[in-house]
Amino acid sequence: MQKICSFFFLLLIVFSGSLSCKKEKDPDPDMGYNYFPNQVGKYVIYDVDSFYYNDFNVPLTIDTFKFQLKEKIQSTYLDGQGRTTLRLERYVRYYNPTIPFSALPWVLRDVWAANRTATTAEKVEENERFVKLAFAVKQDQTWNGNAQNTLGEQNYSFEFINQARTIGGTAFDSVLQVNQLDGSSIINKKYYIEKYAKRTGLVYKQVIDIESQPDPSWTSSVTSAFLAQPILTRVTSGVQYSYTYNSSGTE
Repeated sequence: MQKICSFFFLLLIVFSGSLSCKKEKDPDPDMGYNYFPNQVGKYVIYDVDSFYYNDFNVPLTIDTFKFQLKEKIQSTYLDGQGRTTLRLERYVRYYNPTIPFSALPWVLRDVWAANRTATTAEKVEENERFVKLAFAVKQDQTWNGNAQNTLGEQNYSFEFINQARTIGGTAFDSVLQVNQLDGSSIINKKYYIEKYAKRTGLVYKQVIDIESQPDPSWTSSVTSAFLAQPILTRVTSGVQYSYTYNSSGTE
């Protein structure tokens, strides 16, 4: 009887040790932090197309801008809360039909900042802080993108996560899309999205913020015909722009 008890005792020790090893080998959950890299020297270059509908002119004019934007993590510093903060230097070079972009110099445009915390990726754009991502990255995740500013609550959500996508001719194995704003009516449209790739960061951004107001002097029949057209074909004011990934690297 004593030998039997000793045998089962040894089995219990072996089984417990096996469970302990399995627990130690369990990988840490993927929080999605590498969708928002924080390596000093890393940069991404974007092709930017922008359309500004200038309703101050009669008739309406459309100002178009085409340029490249380079956003680089220049260095880090501690902010007022003692958090490690990324200094983002943003450079531009504007399209010239006679000179290739590669032959044009980069010109410093502005300096932004960003923080990657345990639960959020935050970016300060033109002195406004936005919560770009929420960690852990999950399909059903929603959060207030304006939680760190005074612009009013705006719910962000993931349209998809960890999907293969080709953007700007480059194939990425893991991309997510953040829906920031999607609202429209017969006289306006607001559509804001961003896409992030693992190990790269932001790879695509689109903003549509337009209005389509009929002229108050029009007859009701003319107004009705005008409003019956797709809104993107009858814009009277607003802006559209997009960032599309071009290349990236480390300096």
